[in-house]
Amino acid sequence: MISNKAGLQYIAELFIREGIKHIVISPGSRNAPMMLTFPEYEELTCYSIVDERSAGFFALGIAQKTRQPVVLNCTSGSALLNYAPAIAEAYYQQLPLIILSADRPNKLIDQGDGQAIRQNDVYHNYIRKSVHLPESPTSEEDIQGYQKLILEAIDSSQSPVFGPVHINVPLDEPIYEVHEKQKIHLLDKRNNNKTPAISKNQRVKLLDVWNNQSKKLIIIGQHISDEAFNKQLSQLAEREDVVMMTESTSNQHNHHFITHIDQVLTQIKPDNEDDFKPELLIVLGGHIVSKKLKLWLRKNFRYAHWHISLNQKPQDTFFHLTEHIQLQDQDFVQFLLEETKREIPSNYRKKWSEIQQKSWNYHTEYVKDIPYSDLKVFEKIRAVLPSKKLNLHFANSTAVRYSQFFHYGSHIHIDSNRGVSGIDGSISTALGASIINQEPTCVITGDLSFFYDSNALWNKYLHPNFLIILINNGGGGIFRFIDGPMQSNHLDFFETTHHRTAKALASDANMEYLSCSAEANLTPTLQTLFQESTKSKILEIFTPRELNDLVLKRYFFFLRDAHK
Repeated sequence: MISNKAGLQYIAELFIREGIKHIVISPGSRNAPMMLTFPEYEELTCYSIVDERSAGFFALGIAQKTRQPVVLNCTSGSALLNYAPAIAEAYYQQLPLIILSADRPNKLIDQGDGQAIRQNDVYHNYIRKSVHLPESPTSEEDIQGYQKLILEAIDSSQSPVFGPVHINVPLDEPIYEVHEKQKIHLLDKRNNNKTPAISKNQRVKLLDVWNNQSKKLIIIGQHISDEAFNKQLSQLAEREDVVMMTESTSNQHNHHFITHIDQVLTQIKPDNEDDFKPELLIVLGGHIVSKKLKLWLRKNFRYAHWHISLNQKPQDTFFHLTEHIQLQDQDFVQFLLEETKREIPSNYRKKWSEIQQKSWNYHTEYVKDIPYSDLKVFEKIRAVLPSKKLNLHFANSTAVRYSQFFHYGSHIHIDSNRGVSGIDGSISTALGASIINQEPTCVITGDLSFFYDSNALWNKYLHPNFLIILINNGGGGIFRFIDGPMQSNHLDFFETTHHRTAKALASDANMEYLSCSAEANLTPTLQTLFQESTKSKILEIFTPRELNDLVLKRYFFFLRDAHK
């Protein structure tokens, strides 16, 4: 038995036919017909998460791992506004979410009815497509039009790039009546996917630029683990005139790759800068964490910049864009491997490798003697990470930045919400991803990000393979690294000091709670965290709020100036 509301069976069965498997539902009244329908299909896995903001990020985590559309379903009114942070993140991270919102019928909008707002196109700045379904489709023409809108939305969530779409469904009362599933006819499946390609003229132009530059810098932004792609990049990185630069969130690994970007950039000085300036910059993948890299490449020196993406609108991160190439990352790298035969004699890769090794030696020398602090904690975390497969999710603010300072093996996959880069939703996203992962998932977060998203623990999906490392320094420590807040008289407004701990939250969520506040106990406590258990775990690590920024500032001073 499913809802008797006309059209909902079409939605459910079109979802199934189009390969959609996961639906995250936030309970309400107006979406009751959906809740009476979707769980009746065994092909659909339904989750119930009452907090819409958390639900949105939970769905985003599932999409991160499956790379398939995930449905978000809520009631009318302010409920769907609470999806907005996750939708903005999905838009900029290019992840396929389908927001299926129940709505009041059109006649009740702006008439003083409860939970009735203007829902049509409510996400217009952060959505790939928005459709408003007709009420009560009954005629064959109505039903065909109804299905076309649904299919257009599903297609738009995946083509030309992944992203969120919105399907708004007005439903009149009564909303709790059911009937047996009907025999229905679905519109034929459409294949609108076009294989992207570059024109002959653009191909000639690109090859002419490539073959005449001896200093080519290729940056891989946020990316999923992909063995075939990694092999392509590794082949290209063998060339002396090519430097391949990655971050922890790039999930690409090779001994030739330049990692730890912020460390390496400390070795570029006015007297040697010309050795490292690219003549051609190529950017693939998603967003880049390093602000130092952005500032350096935005400086006023000349180079060509190619950005590779299927987006219609080019992204000019460094304000030097000369070519927007609409290809898949793998297809573009294959083009370079197959058609750029000539390796220009160059010491460009060698120069970068030398300063990477030098900066890593300085890093190792500095961190071995530093006091107990955030930086020391991240060093210890890296040292005890399991040798088996592991998924790490770094929350935004300081956590994802500290992640850039250390080596991670290819057995570790790293995620982070670097689309919008907000502190909201990191725990919920990691939990959603952990539902899909076979391996353990560990989210590493600061205290403000954790407490902001503590409703992530208010559901029934916590499981033993989900772990949290909470680094609690009693406030927004990142603002102590920024000169403006530190020099103001109002640092207390920026960093939001507090004395909260996660112990009570862990107890409420039936999680195992561990804590540590001294370096001597850190390694054994971390080892306990990664041991098998019957419960999800939180390890809360307390660090000194007024020391962390000094340790980090001295770190960069040491890398840059200590060996003059």
